[in-house]
Amino acid sequence: MRYVVVALLAVVIGAFAARSYYRKEAEPVDPISVMVTQLRTHAIIEHERQVAVWYRACPAVTGIDPEIFIAWPAKLSYELELSDVQIERAGDTLKVRARPIRADEPAVPTDFLDYLSTNSLFNFANEEKLVNREVQKSSALARYLTAYYLLRDESLRGDFAAEVQGLVERLAGALGVPVTHVEVDIAREDPKLPKLPSLELCDGSAASVNGLPFARLEDAHTVPIAFRPPPSVRAAPVFTPSQPPSRPEGIASVYGRAKRN
Repeated sequence: MRYVVVALLAVVIGAFAARSYYRKEAEPVDPISVMVTQLRTHAIIEHERQVAVWYRACPAVTGIDPEIFIAWPAKLSYELELSDVQIERAGDTLKVRARPIRADEPAVPTDFLDYLSTNSLFNFANEEKLVNREVQKSSALARYLTAYYLLRDESLRGDFAAEVQGLVERLAGALGVPVTHVEVDIAREDPKLPKLPSLELCDGSAASVNGLPFARLEDAHTVPIAFRPPPSVRAAPVFTPSQPPSRPEGIASVYGRAKRN
């Protein structure tokens, strides 16, 4: 009799477990959870800023100080990971929250650096060494500008927000989620500006990025000049009250998250 009771209990427990399993299988999947999983698993968004830096250096040497015009391009890179993105649904509105934008190491192709030196016949300086000394400062200058753009270029945040908005809208459309508005909130984390490297700028001149002065010489010290970066070509144009604003448009790089050993 005891074995019969045990067998009956096993059958009842098995039936209850199977019923619970199939009931759980039949439960509808939350599309918002699917969207969050897809974004956290796959999406890394990148944007960049192309800049050109130029300035006139007048290093102190024996004889007549030369005047060296330095010019080089750089690519300032930024990244937004969505590994901890959050999405909340309020009616037909989706509210997306993401971590702060992160600055990557800038690319400075010094092979494209140009320079022009004057007065080389009237001093005992080695022109190549003087130019190489300026080349060595380019990476530090690019890092400073990378942090500055992240701090002052509001259109950079707009570019990332528009890209996240587009991703969420496409996912919502694929999953059949009725959405009329997507709000993107990217956390703000103001970076600390690194110190500018010492530049031996000529008197009365300034170092410029894309034509905007960003550094000058004051009492033999290199000091920063505040400037407002112009908005990117993807950023929304200025609009009047009779003309509704359009969101930023453009193509960013969206990558799958690579496995790390």
